[in-house]
Amino acid sequence: MTTDQLKELLGNYKWTLMVAFIMFVMIGFGYKLARIVDEGDSKKVQAQKETIAILSEENNALTTKVNQLEVAVELATLESENIAKTLSEQKKELEAQQELLSFYERVMAPEKTDDGFAIEGVEVFKLSDTSYQLRLVLLQSKQRKAVINGNIDIAIVGKRDGKPVRLESGKSSLLDEDVKYRFRFFQAVNVTLTIEEDIDVESIVFTTRVYQYKTRKGNYEVSVPWSEALSVDVE
Repeated sequence: MTTDQLKELLGNYKWTLMVAFIMFVMIGFGYKLARIVDEGDSKKVQAQKETIAILSEENNALTTKVNQLEVAVELATLESENIAKTLSEQKKELEAQQELLSFYERVMAPEKTDDGFAIEGVEVFKLSDTSYQLRLVLLQSKQRKAVINGNIDIAIVGKRDGKPVRLESGKSSLLDEDVKYRFRFFQAVNVTLTIEEDIDVESIVFTTRVYQYKTRKGNYEVSVPWSEALSVDVE
């Protein structure tokens, strides 16, 4: 049945009432549907808010834990560095004591070493671009010690502009004269060397003729790499 037939059957008045009723029902249904949809959206928004709150709380807790762990790691790192520094200092101190003990053993207990003249503890400290302080100890490692004497020739071996060069004490600006010594057990030496800036130093050489009074007892020569002798700070 078409709408025209239905309208003709009911008449204009009833048809109008029926249309109005249907429209009212549709409006009511639409309103109810809108309320249902709105309530659903509200519940979704509320659920999202609760989820955000929970996630924010968890995030804050995790951030706090991460910060605590970072602090713990930093403290552990500092403690580890302090331990490593302490161990390094103790190692250096032990090495220094062992070196000192070895030195006195060579002086007081020559049977533990080879007989003869020796140079120990060679150290070079940079004072300026051309000035260096040289420290060393001369000792005698003979069981029956007598006074020995002589002069030590100090030489710097290196290169200048790629060519070999040798500076010797008493013969150049390195040192005005050879180092004189006279001792029975040991003698400390402390002198200042002058080395031109354009010289690439490779080693420092010590040469001497050892005398007991006026009797020649032998020759001694030793070469020390400059990199091993050169120290960072003046003590």
